[in-house]
Amino acid sequence: MRSNSEAELENLAEQWLVVKEAERAANAERLRIEDKLLALIPAKEEGSITQAISDRYKLKATGKLSYKADLDQLKALTADWPEDYRPIRTYEEADSAMLKAIRSDSPALWQRIAGALTVKPLKTSITIEDI
Repeated sequence: MRSNSEAELENLAEQWLVVKEAERAANAERLRIEDKLLALIPAKEEGSITQAISDRYKLKATGKLSYKADLDQLKALTADWPEDYRPIRTYEEADSAMLKAIRSDSPALWQRIAGALTVKPLKTSITIEDI
């Protein structure tokens, strides 16, 4: 005989699957409508346009480009450019994988650096599959 908590879990899993599919379908429909809107009011390749549609609505479309580079080649090509004009930036960030390892494997080291860190939980991911 199944317990109440097992029945509740199964019920919630079924609800989750139904809502997840509705979410996927709604997202696909929204993207289809966005494509139709952009066919009527083309966006800039990069930048925003705003257009009144009626007294009730206005549409804002923002085009974006992604820039990727062969950094070694870009550095070589811009080596003689003024430093503040080179399209390369370097930044430092905490190494999450290393911090996770230190936290779990080296409590003494973790104690030394913990005051310099903020650790907070992220949203827990849930996946449910039919089996």
